[in-house]
Amino acid sequence: MIPEFGVFFVIVALLAAGMQAAFLLPATGLKQLLRPCLPSAAWVQALAVCLAFAILVQLRLDSDFSVMNVVQHSNLSLPTLYKIVGTWGNHEGSMLLWVLVLAVFGACVALRMPEGAEVQPLAVAVQAALSVGVLLFILFTSNPFARVFPPMVDGEALNPLLQDMALAMHPPLLYLGYVGFSIVFSFSAAALLLGRLDDGWAKMVHPWILISWSSLTLGIGLGSWWAYRVLGWGGFWFWDPVENASLLPWLSGTALLHSNVVLMKRRMLASWVLLLSILTFGLSLLGTFLVRSGLLISVHSFASDPERGTFIMIYIILALGGALLLYGLRAHRLVPQVRDGMLPLSREGMILINNLFLLTACATVFLGTTYPVVVEWMEGAKLTVGPPYYNITFLPLMAVPLVFAGLTPFMPWQRAEMRKVLRKARPAGMAALAAAALVLAAGAQGVLMSAIGIGLSAWLMVCSVQWLRSAGMRAVSMPVFLGHFGAAVAVAGVTGASLWMKEAELSMAQGDTVTVAGYRLSYTGEKALDAPNYHGRAVTFRVDDGGGRELTTLSPEYRIYDIRQTATSVADIRSTLWYDLYAVIGESSADGKTTAVRIYFRPLMCLFWAGFIVMAAGGVTRLLRRGT
Repeated sequence: MIPEFGVFFVIVALLAAGMQAAFLLPATGLKQLLRPCLPSAAWVQALAVCLAFAILVQLRLDSDFSVMNVVQHSNLSLPTLYKIVGTWGNHEGSMLLWVLVLAVFGACVALRMPEGAEVQPLAVAVQAALSVGVLLFILFTSNPFARVFPPMVDGEALNPLLQDMALAMHPPLLYLGYVGFSIVFSFSAAALLLGRLDDGWAKMVHPWILISWSSLTLGIGLGSWWAYRVLGWGGFWFWDPVENASLLPWLSGTALLHSNVVLMKRRMLASWVLLLSILTFGLSLLGTFLVRSGLLISVHSFASDPERGTFIMIYIILALGGALLLYGLRAHRLVPQVRDGMLPLSREGMILINNLFLLTACATVFLGTTYPVVVEWMEGAKLTVGPPYYNITFLPLMAVPLVFAGLTPFMPWQRAEMRKVLRKARPAGMAALAAAALVLAAGAQGVLMSAIGIGLSAWLMVCSVQWLRSAGMRAVSMPVFLGHFGAAVAVAGVTGASLWMKEAELSMAQGDTVTVAGYRLSYTGEKALDAPNYHGRAVTFRVDDGGGRELTTLSPEYRIYDIRQTATSVADIRSTLWYDLYAVIGESSADGKTTAVRIYFRPLMCLFWAGFIVMAAGGVTRLLRRGT
């Protein structure tokens, strides 16, 4: 009966969410009756979803093969860790995690609802209405507690690609980002329903923007790290449609984060912030649709059921369409009184210009992601939009915000004298030119793009340091410094790892050697692997510096998972501050004498990961200093 208790708690959560959502109905008496009950209902909903999620985890730990979700995504020999984290490594479990975050965030808003407040009760009701849609989706199309009869003796195992530590944090962080923006969406809808925007609204939503943006930043970085280590392709970003789906709300969320600062400081861009709030959550919903509709084939996709895709599409139309309609009808009433007009040569003007470039870059990614789907739907032809399109469109557009991000902190609010701003940024300009000149002189691979990338990185790094020094090294200045400095570090990592990469792909036998970027790898032996849920082999490479001095050994693996009979390659990577040396093996030849081997040398790879961490630290630091 344990699975039925899971369904029971989902129904309880649906009823509690429905009661909160009823507060949106235009009935004054009903509102007065429901308002005192909203906090309790929000916490009942959150508790019910928590219990349902805990039951699903327990079913996996117990290997209850009378439940379809456990049969399809677990087995007896699966390690306990992956039984737990695999709870959200499938469609049904991930949707339960989604609504869990949705409910807990709504309960947190309900917990801090001052007496007489107007916007918070409406925001809680909108959040609950969003939950109603997801809970109905779970009950009718994606029930994680559905039974299978007769019960199975063993399961089909978790997808081998998901049997990795990154799975423990990547989806939850992404969902904190995706669903976190739902709170901002709910507050925006509440302001539109009220027909006014209070002075404290921007400060009220700013922590939620920071939580969502920081979580999404870390989630994207962790997903790239997973792809780099687990897929065995030697890369960290492939412009996969589902990867793009997480990038879209990050770009619009970055614009939202900066615009809301303008609203807090200058009482400007109110309508713009509301629109960005709606669009950012809408793009989060789009990512959910792409992963689960079956329209796009990806290693990240959870489901390919058209019925589910139709349900999600209707949900998006109702939520996003309704919010945009409300925005069109009422946004003009919400513009707060502005102290002065906005000038382009001011901090707020520069932020707005940066927003436009970020959203244009977002539009190019959106077009590249959805265009093949539209063409296939209309003409039946399959198209692929790959890296060349994004390199031509996206990368140049992102160069401009990086330049402006260096200048903007030096600019005062209201009006700036560009001569003074440029004087402050002069050291950064000199550093950027020097860095680009060094790259050009070295004749590095992809010399022009390398010079631009390293020059932009140096520009933003030095600008960030100069601004922090001019601000007196105050703790209040650290969030901006960390955010911009982290972006500069990530740009340096992308430039080095992408443009200076060297690789070798060949078949090797024991005793063979290969030299990549001056490092010599010698095939010294192999051993058999025999784990509880897979078997395979590992090859050992001795790595020296080309002169005979041993540096390390690499032992990539080739695994065959017993239940699914699925083969995966597990890379072994030597990571240093300056480079990664990456080895991966494939199948043996028919006679068993040689093995397919790929070796990659990626300079500055660790800077890419460090950039994500530093950027997210900027958001977390600002959260910790919320009162400043």
